[in-house]
Amino acid sequence: MAAEVPNVKKDDRYNKNEYQLLGILLQYPDKIDEVADLLELKHFLDPQASIIFDQLLKQYQQDNQISRTKLLIDLQSQNAVDEAEQIIERLTSGFNTVDELKPTIDLIKKDYQRSLLRRASNKLRDLTEANDLTIDDYQARAQEIIFQATSESNDLEKHIYNMEEVLMESFSNYMDRKHKKADVGLRTGFISLDNLIGGFKRGHLTVIAASTSMGKTAFAINIAKNVLKRKAKVAIMSLEMDAAEVVDRMIVQESQVNAWKYTQGETNDEEDQRVSKALDNLHELPLMISDERGLNTAQIRARLRKFKAQMDGMDLAIIDYLQMIQLPEEHAQNTARAVGQIVLQLRNLASELDIPVILISQISRSFTSRTDKRPVLSDLRDSGNIEEVADGVIFLYRHAHTSAKAREEAEAEGTESDTDIIIAKQRTGQTGSIKLFFEEEFIRFVDPENLSLEGTMPHG
Repeated sequence: MAAEVPNVKKDDRYNKNEYQLLGILLQYPDKIDEVADLLELKHFLDPQASIIFDQLLKQYQQDNQISRTKLLIDLQSQNAVDEAEQIIERLTSGFNTVDELKPTIDLIKKDYQRSLLRRASNKLRDLTEANDLTIDDYQARAQEIIFQATSESNDLEKHIYNMEEVLMESFSNYMDRKHKKADVGLRTGFISLDNLIGGFKRGHLTVIAASTSMGKTAFAINIAKNVLKRKAKVAIMSLEMDAAEVVDRMIVQESQVNAWKYTQGETNDEEDQRVSKALDNLHELPLMISDERGLNTAQIRARLRKFKAQMDGMDLAIIDYLQMIQLPEEHAQNTARAVGQIVLQLRNLASELDIPVILISQISRSFTSRTDKRPVLSDLRDSGNIEEVADGVIFLYRHAHTSAKAREEAEAEGTESDTDIIIAKQRTGQTGSIKLFFEEEFIRFVDPENLSLEGTMPHG
């Protein structure tokens, strides 16, 4: 007979499955490791059952065993539950078999999932009562509520492998890469960079960072256009420039028409033909752009999930830029901590969407006091824990833009367009640096080894 505790039912949070589990653990204490790996305190809906489970975990961690007597003493001394002696007596008076453990865990997790859905339903009902939101706000908050209620992992064991399983998976992945059956990384279109990092990996967050006017947004747009021309599906969250400005830069890069002449309408007939051809080349590319400012991470997630559904897939997302993302109100007084949370959420989003995400970021001005002004990972520390959370960090450095004297020297040496692309962190690849040239009149970067492989490299 399974353990039940009918007398402790204080409210509708009483859950007989949770008490049955506690009874099994008291009868088979060696099973607590297995339970601790599959259940957390949050899964317990009954407050008293949660307290007892927490005490059992602490006892096992401290003493490497479970004692019914010590549990009772702890509960009574802390006045943690009502009628502690009666509860323990009933938990240990029933008969349970070890075969009931896994089904009981499944029932507890199912009850927890139902409770999440009930809470989500209540939150959605409350959301409908709000009158001061925009349509986008309603959609973003609704998606966030549903996402939180449905993101619970159903099988923790899928993240646990033995050596044989991992070796078989690794070998299978290796053979797929060898025979070009696997996506080894989204190529940037710059062969020097791709040779170093192997392309952007799915599920990874890569930060492209630089000080003002180094060309980080131009670089990201350049990459976007390169991968778009290989029919990769791209989404750009532009929190600073409007959508037309983003596309104008792509047109200038594609047509190789002077940017100032293009924006001022001063192009000649031959340049107009190149612009027209660029429009033909770009108009069917799979690109979605959001240019609304002041979005928070929940809204960004909602937009990107919507874009992925609309495009029937997504290969790359670019967010421009970190410092323009709205901070959570509860962390408004601690900017570094709030920014760190944003970066972590965006990394989780990359994993959720299973795409590479590029996040553009400013760096602090601390480098100005150094003799060598090349950016380093510590320059990101004013922006939360980017250097710890991001899968990759790429810095742009143009020496000619660090001072008037540096520009004069670069012009004299003919190196004013030299740009160091510094791979400061790469979770699955090499670090190091390469050199690109920045063509200011076309707002684009070119690779000195291949003068850019736009549209010519195979996807993947």
